[in-house]
Amino acid sequence: MSREEKLPPNYGKLDVALRSIGYSFEAAVADVIDNSIDATAQNVLVRLITKGNGHLDLVIYDDGKGMASEKLKEAMRFGADVSQEIKRLGKFGLGLKLASLSQARELRVVTLKHGVVSGRAWLEHGISKGFTSTVFDTAESNQIVSRVIPDRLLEPHGTVVWWADLYRVGQDHVNHEEHAQKLMQRIQNYVSIGFHRFLSRSPTPVRITLDMLDLESGACGIPIDIDPLDPFDYDQSGNSAFPAAMFLDGEYEGRISIKAHIWPPNSSSPSYKLPGGTNSRQGFYFYRNDRLIQGGGWNGLRETEPHSSLARLEIDIASDFDVEVSLDVKKVEIQLPPSLAESIQKAKTIQGIDFKKYLSIADNTYRTRKILEKELPLIPSLGLPAELRTFLHRELRIKSTAKHRDLKIKWKRLSKELFFEIDRDAGELYINKEYRKQLLHGFPASSADIPVVKCLLFMVLEDALSYERIGSKLRERLEQVNRILVQAVRYERSLR
Repeated sequence: MSREEKLPPNYGKLDVALRSIGYSFEAAVADVIDNSIDATAQNVLVRLITKGNGHLDLVIYDDGKGMASEKLKEAMRFGADVSQEIKRLGKFGLGLKLASLSQARELRVVTLKHGVVSGRAWLEHGISKGFTSTVFDTAESNQIVSRVIPDRLLEPHGTVVWWADLYRVGQDHVNHEEHAQKLMQRIQNYVSIGFHRFLSRSPTPVRITLDMLDLESGACGIPIDIDPLDPFDYDQSGNSAFPAAMFLDGEYEGRISIKAHIWPPNSSSPSYKLPGGTNSRQGFYFYRNDRLIQGGGWNGLRETEPHSSLARLEIDIASDFDVEVSLDVKKVEIQLPPSLAESIQKAKTIQGIDFKKYLSIADNTYRTRKILEKELPLIPSLGLPAELRTFLHRELRIKSTAKHRDLKIKWKRLSKELFFEIDRDAGELYINKEYRKQLLHGFPASSADIPVVKCLLFMVLEDALSYERIGSKLRERLEQVNRILVQAVRYERSLR
C-alpha cells in the first residue's frame, strides 16, 4: 500500500544548484534593477566596491518605496509570494535570490519604509544549513548602509542590495581597477539597451548611475549616468513604407503588437551599432512591460546574415503571455511556440506587406546601399607577380563594385625581433629584409619574389590590415605571429 513521506532536499547540493542557474553577470544585475523599478524608484545606483584583498563586491541602491519587515521576509523567501500586478517586471519571486547568489557568495538586503529599517541576508552557508536566513537588528542594518553607501542617505525610503564577494567575476585579476572598469562597461552596455524605455520615459525617466567605491578609503569614483540606447532611434527610415505596424490575427490579436523597422544604410549611430555588432542585432526585439527581454535574433525563423542587418522588429508581448513564450526566471530570451511563429510570418502591414516581403525590402535596401571605403576588399597591388594579382582581384572582389583598396607588400630592414610590420596609414605590409636571402632559398630576388609566403602572410594578417583600429587582443595576436615566424626562421637558419 502506498504511503507519503517527506523527503527534504540535500541542502548542500541544492545550494550549488541554485547558484548555477546560468545568469550572466549583467543579466543578474538587470534582474535586481527590475525590483527597483517595480518599487517605483526614480534613482538607481549600481556600485562596484573594491577591497584590499583584490576582490569585488557590488551594491544596488534605489530610492523606491522600500519594504516593511514582513515584506522583506517574504521577498527573501525562495518562491516569494510576489504581487500579481500585471505591470510588474518581477515574475517568479526568485529573481532577487537566484540572480544575487549566482554571482555573490552572500546577499544582504537593507530597506527603509515609514522610518523603520529592516535587514536580512543569505550568508554563505545559509541555504546548506536548511534555508536559514540571517536577520539584522536596527544597528546592524544601519552599519551596513553606512559601509556600502557612506555618501548617501537611505531616506525617506529605499533599499540597498549588497552582493558580497563576487566569485564569478570579482577575483583573481592582476589589474583589479581595470577589471572593475570592464565590468562597469558590461553593465552599461546591457542596461542602456535593456531599460532604454525607462531611461527615456517622459515625464519621469528612471535615472540609473554607475560608480565605484574603495572600501578601505571610503573614496567614491565619478558617477556615470547611463544614457538610453534605443535600437530604433534613427532620423530617417531606410524605406518609406516603414516603420509600420504589422497585425496578427486570431488568438494573438491585441496581445502582441509588432512594429517593423528598416534602418537607413551605412548608419554610424550607436543605436545601430549596438554592443555585439550589427549582424547579431538584426531580428526580433521582444519587450515585456517596456523591459527589453531579447535584443536581436530570428528565433529559428531564418538565418542571421549581413544582408538582413537593417531589419529590426519591435514586439511587445502582453504580461499574461509569459508561459506561452517560455519566459524563464532570467528573463533573457523568448521561445516562440509554433503557432506564434506561424502567425508572425503571416502578419501584414496595413499596406499588405507580409513578413517575407518585409525581409525582402530590408535585404534590397542593404544590397543597393553605397559601399563605404572601409568595406572595399583589400587586395595586394604591389609585391606579387601580375598574373597572381589579377587572380586575387577576381577572387577577392565584391560583386557590387570593381573598386578595392590597394595593399603594397615590400621588403624593409626591420628589427631582428620582427618578421613583418604593418603601416596601416600607408597601406603597406613590410617583410624584414634581414631574412630575405634565407626565404628565397636560392631563387633570385625581385619585387615579386616569394609569392607563397606573401600570400600566406596576407591571409593571416587580413583582419589586422582591414580593421579601422587594432584592439588589444588583435595586437597581442600580431605580436604572437611575429614571434612564431621569427623563431621559425631562426630554426631554419640553424639547420644550415
